[in-house]
Amino acid sequence: MNNHPLPISQVPGRVAFDIDGVFGNVMELFIRLAREIYQIDTIEYEDITRYYLYDCLDLEAEIIDRLIERIVDYPDALKMNPFEQAVPVLSAYGRRYPLTFITARHKAEPITDWVLGHLPDVDPRRIQVIATGQHHLKLNILQELGFACYIDDHLDTCHYLFQHAILPIVFEQPWNQEPHPFPKVANWRELGKILLAHPD
Repeated sequence: MNNHPLPISQVPGRVAFDIDGVFGNVMELFIRLAREIYQIDTIEYEDITRYYLYDCLDLEAEIIDRLIERIVDYPDALKMNPFEQAVPVLSAYGRRYPLTFITARHKAEPITDWVLGHLPDVDPRRIQVIATGQHHLKLNILQELGFACYIDDHLDTCHYLFQHAILPIVFEQPWNQEPHPFPKVANWRELGKILLAHPD
């Protein structure tokens, strides 16, 4: 974690979460499906140095498109793995506060089923998944619902939110290593220390 001051007083109960690249390891699923479907075994996780895969992978755009389609729809969407320690941290946080996930996916299903399936210990009535369809529309939702912080892996979104008084916390990935002024966490252990350090 860097030394950027984190307004802890604003965090409890006022944090929302991205899903792909934060809760769910979507790029690992992309690599796995590329291997299973197209026998492409040359992609390493560290090769994904740009958020938009077309900018960093030597693959035909059509193949990328087809893999993304499979990732966002049944049944392959349900094959995504959560990042290590994401489930216990979110489960603990969800026992204290309602959980809100805001994704730029175009539809809430099947990612809602995926989220609920990985958080069986949280009352599903306390879990909300909102699909905006576009990254910049996350701001409207965060403002309407009164969130102070948002956990994301997409730096462009983080910059945009910060300009509108939402504090982004960057979940570090190979594709967001450019310099930025925001708090960052390397994994869910670090994030859990922030989220769970100050009980009511």
